[in-house]
Amino acid sequence: MITRLVVNGCSYMHHYSNGYGHRDLANELSISNVLSLALNGSCNSRIIRTTLKDSYQTSEKTFYVIGLTFLGRVELPVAKVINPFEGRWMSIQNTVDSGWWCNNSILSMHELSQFVDFKLKTEINSIADRLEQLMYQLLSMINDLISRGHQVLVFQNPSDIYDEYLNNNQFAQLTRCINIIDGLKWKAIPWQVTQGIKFNPRDKNLDINIRHPLPGEHKFLNKFLIDYINKNALQLSVL
Repeated sequence: MITRLVVNGCSYMHHYSNGYGHRDLANELSISNVLSLALNGSCNSRIIRTTLKDSYQTSEKTFYVIGLTFLGRVELPVAKVINPFEGRWMSIQNTVDSGWWCNNSILSMHELSQFVDFKLKTEINSIADRLEQLMYQLLSMINDLISRGHQVLVFQNPSDIYDEYLNNNQFAQLTRCINIIDGLKWKAIPWQVTQGIKFNPRDKNLDINIRHPLPGEHKFLNKFLIDYINKNALQLSVL
């Protein structure tokens, strides 16, 4: 029996949990124990790794609700301070200038800039390859969680550079997995735009489809998730 709900993701899921969206979702599923692993700036590899890490450390059967982030985000184990759960991993795209890096005797800002430049060059012609890697990482995570009695639901939050690839046969396994909403074609942020929710005013200069919903603006998202869970009988594992 599932007794615990955990959400994971980047700043989108962090805002969601700050507004107690995960608690309201858990209440709808009659689950009392809730936790958020969401972290601003997260990349997908961090989201997958920490979800699995939590699942191996908990003694409770858990329902994991995962909002994926941008494909281009990556991380390096270069943080100055070892986090008890995260280790030295840091997503580089938002933290190069934040002062969280190791001292210059280990890794200089020049070297980090070189890494970012090399990363961007490798991404130009590698969207399909990186999406394929993400697909198999997700399928492996989902199968592992379910095999140990957990449940999981994965969806994409913002639109991304790989959207045009999702109809290719190469990625058909995403659509065949009911634990992945619409094979990543459904995007939570653009969909919430159509529902008329309020967004963080600090994001006013961003494209509307990547703005952050205000904490507490989760009513429509939760209803969508509950309807999806019921339609696909995922609730059989959580009740």
